[in-house]
Amino acid sequence: MDQQDEGSDNESEAYLGDDDGNVGPQDQEVADLDGAEADGGYESDSEEGQDEGEGQTEVTDDAVHCFKEHKDAVFAVAWNPAQADMVASGGGDDIAYIWRVRHDGFHTLKGHTDSVAALAFNSSGTLLASGSLDSRVCIWESSSGRCVHSLEGPGESVDWVAWHPRGDVILAGSEDFTAWMWNAQSGDMMQVFYGHTGAVRCGRFTPDGKTIVTGGGEGDATLKVWDPKTGSCTGTIQGHGFHTAGLTSLDISADSTVVITGSEDMTAKISNLHTGKVLGTFQGHTDSVEAVALSAALPVAATASIDGKVLIWDNATLSVRGTCEHPEAVVALCCHPSQPLIFTGCLDGAVRCWDLRTGVCIQTRTGNTKGIQSIALSPDASMVLAGSDDTTARVYGFHNS
Repeated sequence: MDQQDEGSDNESEAYLGDDDGNVGPQDQEVADLDGAEADGGYESDSEEGQDEGEGQTEVTDDAVHCFKEHKDAVFAVAWNPAQADMVASGGGDDIAYIWRVRHDGFHTLKGHTDSVAALAFNSSGTLLASGSLDSRVCIWESSSGRCVHSLEGPGESVDWVAWHPRGDVILAGSEDFTAWMWNAQSGDMMQVFYGHTGAVRCGRFTPDGKTIVTGGGEGDATLKVWDPKTGSCTGTIQGHGFHTAGLTSLDISADSTVVITGSEDMTAKISNLHTGKVLGTFQGHTDSVEAVALSAALPVAATASIDGKVLIWDNATLSVRGTCEHPEAVVALCCHPSQPLIFTGCLDGAVRCWDLRTGVCIQTRTGNTKGIQSIALSPDASMVLAGSDDTTARVYGFHNS
């Protein structure tokens, strides 16, 4: 396996952002969600809407593949960005698996001694990182399932893992108030990021790879910006105008200038990473906001909550453009990479596709008999992988018109 490209270190230089705080293609207009027609995009299921599925007593299995090797709830799933049929799943049985959609074979990844809480493939698809409640991060070779490194350092559970967008550098956040960064090729620890006063619940590299952003959970409620080269904190967003309870999730605009954060305080905030200014508050949920996303296709955001709603927001006006009603809590959300669509995973066991322009559910896929904990989108956005409390991971197809 090739050694890490030195260029990835050079990319970790001081961050330079946009003072304007623009979010996505601001010159686009968002169609009025009241009665707007969805031109193009995904084909709508017959007579399917926001209340579809309520009152059903039987669950139709729409999955194109159901992976049943897990013996406990599946908490984490990931889709290989470079190999269209390769996916991974991990859960409460302390095991992760690498498997192929519509194939029988799989690799069993044994090494953790507690639940596997997070999974992510690197950008080239050659490596898989797993984070566990046993406080370790393991690096696995995708092609063979071989454990390349078992990375230690955090003193408590690892909540999430995230790769550098280009280099083989892995980042992880822990319950012990720290985040860690390692060279995945050598296994060497590169940085430890100290400063949070609560569990580091969410985080990632900015898309340009130059900056790290982390969010503190209960007892912290801050967003911190870090220089990955020096390990120093270059900015903190907190206090007046920001969240009043722990952060749960974040997403960053494609130009690396703007971050959206979700919180237990029932709000989402949008902030400029360069200036540290809070640009606005998305307020409308009645329970914790568990997942957030910025659309790449339109200047809108989506927030998912325990209250069973996904709200679609206009980034410019901070107003609600649409409400996507679910029968139970929504804890998983992802945006289509190029179309105005979002996919949601709900505790009722269904995966849904929604049109951001109309707020209408255009496709629903069922099969899981318990709640969806995690979802991942295939590289071509034609399929969704869902990990469930029912101990299975299912792949659902979403047809494009």
